Amino acid sequence: MLGARSHMDDPKPRSPSKQWGPSAIRAAIAWRLRTFLGLHVYGIYTRALGAPDAEPPVEKQGYSHRIFEPADVDLLLACTDNPQLSLGTGFVRAAFAKGDACSAVFFNGELISYKWMAFTPTHDERGVYVDFSAKHRYGYKAFTLPEFRGRHAIRLFKALIDEYCVQRGRVSKIAFIAIDNDSSMRYSLGTGNRRIGFAGYLKLGALFIPFRTSRVRAEGFKFFMPRDCKAVVRPQSGGSAPV
Repeated sequence: MLGARSHMDDPKPRSPSKQWGPSAIRAAIAWRLRTFLGLHVYGIYTRALGAPDAEPPVEKQGYSHRIFEPADVDLLLACTDNPQLSLGTGFVRAAFAKGDACSAVFFNGELISYKWMAFTPTHDERGVYVDFSAKHRYGYKAFTLPEFRGRHAIRLFKALIDEYCVQRGRVSKIAFIAIDNDSSMRYSLGTGNRRIGFAGYLKLGALFIPFRTSRVRAEGFKFFMPRDCKAVVRPQSGGSAPV
């Protein structure tokens, strides 16, 4: 009969790995672990600063760069009129108060991209902080206006950023990326970073259990909650080095 279908008309069901791909499955699993179990797992990446073969600053018409320090708080705030930048006065003042610096890229005099650099322990989210050794600088809260994404504006001035951090006594950078964030992982590896291991934490209610692999521990990187937080902190058992 016209229009009738038998089970043989249907395509052979595909396994989830073929239907979605390994990346999509990993992302789905990681999302469920974070959402329902409070388990956060990250790859930890580092790169030496000021390497002899570092690329020189790239001159590109219309682009300019500046690093804002705590004394420049009012100058930076004067550049943040665009609400898309998500740089509120409270955040900017708090970041500068702890000694952080902001690497900012301008196009024709307008702020279009930025990245914050920390030299002391820094809050991540929901009361969880990031700590690292005194040889590292830690980057966080990076943003580029949508119309400038894909142009790698920050990379144009990587050598200048490295030079600034070396002057502050740092020899390498350190960062963490969620294990399901494929685009960020590819970008990180493409800019010369290398993964040294994994770290993360389980946070479920008052329970907080951080973990890290041995190389990450040797580099001094860890997630932690300040003592005044009402959390139970225990070392991870099995698979990862104790904190």
